[in-house]
Amino acid sequence: MSDAFVIAERSIDLTTGEAAFTFRLAGDEFTERLTLDTERLAGADPARLDAALDLVHLVMGTSYYKLRAPGRVTVARPLTKAQLAVAEAAYTSGLGEFAAVNRLPVPHAVEFDVEVRPADPVPADAGGGGALLPVGGGKDSALALVVVSPATALAVNPTGAQRDVATAAGVPLIGVRRRLDPLLAERTAAGGLNGHVPVTAINSAISTLVAVLGGFDPVVFANERSADEETLEIDGARVNHQYSKSYEFERLFAAAAAELGVGYFSLTRQLSELATVAAVAALPDLRGEILSCNRSYTQKHMGGEATQRWCLHCDKCLFTFLCFAVFLGPEEAVAMFGGDPLEDLALADGFRKLWATEKPFDCVGERAESAAAMAHLAGSSAWGGRPVVRALGDEAASFAAVTGATVAGFLEPRGEHAVPPAYLTSLQRVLAEARPPVG
Repeated sequence: MSDAFVIAERSIDLTTGEAAFTFRLAGDEFTERLTLDTERLAGADPARLDAALDLVHLVMGTSYYKLRAPGRVTVARPLTKAQLAVAEAAYTSGLGEFAAVNRLPVPHAVEFDVEVRPADPVPADAGGGGALLPVGGGKDSALALVVVSPATALAVNPTGAQRDVATAAGVPLIGVRRRLDPLLAERTAAGGLNGHVPVTAINSAISTLVAVLGGFDPVVFANERSADEETLEIDGARVNHQYSKSYEFERLFAAAAAELGVGYFSLTRQLSELATVAAVAALPDLRGEILSCNRSYTQKHMGGEATQRWCLHCDKCLFTFLCFAVFLGPEEAVAMFGGDPLEDLALADGFRKLWATEKPFDCVGERAESAAAMAHLAGSSAWGGRPVVRALGDEAASFAAVTGATVAGFLEPRGEHAVPPAYLTSLQRVLAEARPPVG
């Protein structure tokens, strides 16, 4: 367990669009591959390309490091201070949930053996292709596609939901194929440690590589302020399922991306989940195409297609339905989701977990936000009679009252952000057309 995890060689063939990233751990060698869209690759100067590949290599390695979590990482190539800061965050806080689930010490401590080099001069603006928007197929990226123009969407191992959302928004989509080394699954099945890795960090790095090669700028994510709330605390240490979506990580990654001449920020950083839902609820053609069910994105086989539907049982489905119910009547909500989980009392505990002390390890909103949403439904004529709402309404209202949380209070933007003024103005125009809560 004491052997270092080695971030070894990496390469790219611009004629085929294939990039390969190699890692070594405990006598095993793993190579993960990305296949990029060669039609959209304009090329880049060697220094920018090298730095972009290094970022991908660093954070991608978390998927393999976790097999043994040795606490030491050796990096074959020198890194800048900004790149090293991204790596340190990804392997420590980014693996906080993994450490907690596997009963490892929290916070997870990792030492890096690496040569630190000075950053290259920041290149002149190499953009021209407009903004690049990584999309997951859910409400957040859907809102970004409406706000940002000109834009190109990016999906890693694209699914039907991602294609449908981009099509509905009238935005072209670039696909990147990510293929994990099959040996990873073998070693995991043989007893290797497993758990959550900072996927947004990996997708951020892949997006930055595509931006460098395709001439895009900036890279625009849609991570909301709820990503800053911890999932749980262990002996005073915060464990956050969404750490690589947090503003803390955004700032670290933005510094590394800036060395490549690529901007990086979250468009929706000031917004609650409810505020985003209010805006998307007012866009019927778009809201019918989104999908925020994590069970739907379970890959059939190492980068393959995924079955696309709302399961209406997982934490993400319950939270998303709860939020949309605040702004849609029952008929509209059932048409969108294909069912009504608020009718099923067996799901009451699933809804209750959304404001529990230990939130689900999933991308759900703030505890007080969920409680405020349920309390609002309890007071509405449209939803108040639903069995789950009747069962939980008073409890949710009591929880929300402790902090004074209300739906109206969650609709106002607040908090720190790094959104450039032009994008902020466009976002505010869309938010002004948001749908009001149902009565």
